[in-house]
Amino acid sequence: MKNLLVLAFSFMLVTIVGCENNDLLLSEKKLNSKIQNNWKVLSASTTVDYNEIWSFRDGNIVIVSKDEAGIEHTVTGHYAIDTKINNAYVTLSGFTYPNQIASHWKSEELNRKWTIVQLDNGVMYISGIDNNNVLRSIEFVQR
Repeated sequence: MKNLLVLAFSFMLVTIVGCENNDLLLSEKKLNSKIQNNWKVLSASTTVDYNEIWSFRDGNIVIVSKDEAGIEHTVTGHYAIDTKINNAYVTLSGFTYPNQIASHWKSEELNRKWTIVQLDNGVMYISGIDNNNVLRSIEFVQR
């Protein structure tokens, strides 16, 4: 019986330590550390450059983009990291700009809970369900 308890405890310890090596199972603190950076939004088209940088710092997001005339626009919002056993989320909130930013996102589309699909090797990919039950995603590269 003691051997079985030692074996079960060892298995749990290995599982917990192994979770920290999986991006989806990282702690909120480690994910927060990884997301705090400048991120360039990528377009699905290779011929389109949104000229848009998102800066994540201490729960705040600053989005700087340039429109087609080259005029720079800045909008701000907030973010919060949340982790579950096998999922990591970033909730975006506080965006209230009137139209859309260079990457064509409206504030009501951004203000929601997003699943962190990837956050490593200089790439961040998030996805979420919009108000029309359509899966939306945003891909970033680290700047």
